[in-house]
Amino acid sequence: MLDTLHEQNFCSDGRWGGGLCDWFVIGGRWSGDLSRYTWARAITEQMIALEREHDVQVWGAFYPDGEKTRKQQELAMQFQQLWDAQAPESYRGIPYCRDTYQDSGYEDDAMLLTQELYDEFLKKYEGTEESEHHADLEYEAVSPAMIGKKWLVVVDYHA
Repeated sequence: MLDTLHEQNFCSDGRWGGGLCDWFVIGGRWSGDLSRYTWARAITEQMIALEREHDVQVWGAFYPDGEKTRKQQELAMQFQQLWDAQAPESYRGIPYCRDTYQDSGYEDDAMLLTQELYDEFLKKYEGTEESEHHADLEYEAVSPAMIGKKWLVVVDYHA
């Protein structure tokens, strides 16, 4: 996927590059969203409830040493166990707390488009080929005909 995006000049290097962005990673700040909105929807709600109950954000937050740090580490282990127990086999072992700068993202940052993913992420763009939120590399307008034939890939980019 990285090579394809580079070949399409998604991110052009150089002084006056003409790509859409100046850098990108697969997944990035939204790594895991495809899972969180599909198979992990229920456990994501549980995790959010636990974070609120303990006033601690597990992923993407830093606390000085103390009670919040201890609770964050405790919940992170609990969330990883919950994630691995519920994950499809091919996604087990993917860290719940992710490196948002990992160029290639994680296995669940690209999924074959299903009806559930289409409804959640693309349906509102039906009939459009491209926007700031989606682009089809074959220049096809969003339609249900894509389901089961195209991949949905999360790309975090900076313009």
